[in-house]
Amino acid sequence: MVEANGGDESKSGDESNSRPRTPPRAPIGGMVRDPRDRDVKTGPSLTAFLRDRVSTGVSAALVAVGLRRPRNDDGTLGPRSWKRLGIFLGTIFAIVFVWSSIHIVAPGNVAVPVTLGHSGDPIGAGIHITLPFTTTYSMSVRVQNYTMTSNIGEGAKGSTDDSVAVLGSDGGAANVNATVLYRVDPKQATLVYRTIGKNYATAVVRPSARSCIRTQFTLYPMIDAATTDWRKIEADAEACLKQKIENRGLLVNDFQLREVTLSPQLQSAVNAKVASEQNAEQQKFELATAEQAADITRIQALATADSQQILACGGKAARVLRNGLVAQTVVPNPITNCSQSQLTPAYLQFTYIQALKQLVNSPNNSTIILPFDKNLTPLLNVGSTNGSTSSPSSSTPTSVARP
Repeated sequence: MVEANGGDESKSGDESNSRPRTPPRAPIGGMVRDPRDRDVKTGPSLTAFLRDRVSTGVSAALVAVGLRRPRNDDGTLGPRSWKRLGIFLGTIFAIVFVWSSIHIVAPGNVAVPVTLGHSGDPIGAGIHITLPFTTTYSMSVRVQNYTMTSNIGEGAKGSTDDSVAVLGSDGGAANVNATVLYRVDPKQATLVYRTIGKNYATAVVRPSARSCIRTQFTLYPMIDAATTDWRKIEADAEACLKQKIENRGLLVNDFQLREVTLSPQLQSAVNAKVASEQNAEQQKFELATAEQAADITRIQALATADSQQILACGGKAARVLRNGLVAQTVVPNPITNCSQSQLTPAYLQFTYIQALKQLVNSPNNSTIILPFDKNLTPLLNVGSTNGSTSSPSSSTPTSVARP
């Protein structure tokens, strides 16, 4: 039994060794799976399924474009498809060629093209086709501002005091707040990018503006710089700033001196100066008023003299031009034609009566005491024709009460 069994076993082994083996099937993409894996019972796994599908798809794609050699059914590597590989590489190169040649520039900007380290002329807004492998660097040409101020949160350096400390020609100190409005010259954008870069605000605008402000304030006493010479300093500082930065491709639109903060001592001096100027103006006004009052008194005296001369010497009617209008007046005769004195008793009596009429009509007087004679005729002490004068003792004071 033993021998028989042994014989049978040996015979069976020989038959199994001499039987031809079936080659395993190779999946698409060149992945070989052990056929014994089919007999292994495992639970379903979504992750393994997805990984298997993705790996198979990637392998198939690489084989399709010629980047990977396919596998034959017997597991050996097949020939590479050089034609597919050439088409694939040509497509990739064409995409890169077109993509690096087309550029779109947004409105309000210019672009500086750089091809293999060489910068070309700036291109404006819109779509442009350039040489392949060109990179464009956009730069804004809109108006920008750089503010230097002591107000926290307002200037370019919002968290710190960025005002400009200045000294006047008299040694007075102050802090200046200023704003610069500028923009990049579109025609010189390449020069700006090549020599300065895109941080031109802090590299050129800020130091140039601060230097010009300090230089201009040193030419004037601080009080004058903060008051009467303010506009001149602003204009000179703007001209200085243009000279410094416009040859570098930056245009100055406006320069604004916003505020000058003086020390308390200088501020007191400024207030005293303003008060003195106002006092001088007040004195000029008072002088002009006094001169006008003197002119009025002079004209009134002249009118009185003319009226006396007219009463004493007579006059003649005439027309004169006053304020553009023709007025009728009486011109007194020359004094040489008069044979009697101007201050005659009759004229004095007339003037006396006119003065009494003004007193009677005055709202401030309720009682008037006048000298009267016994016939109730007002008396006036004037010289008589024979040189004698009437005595005040001959008159009797009489009061006249107004109703």
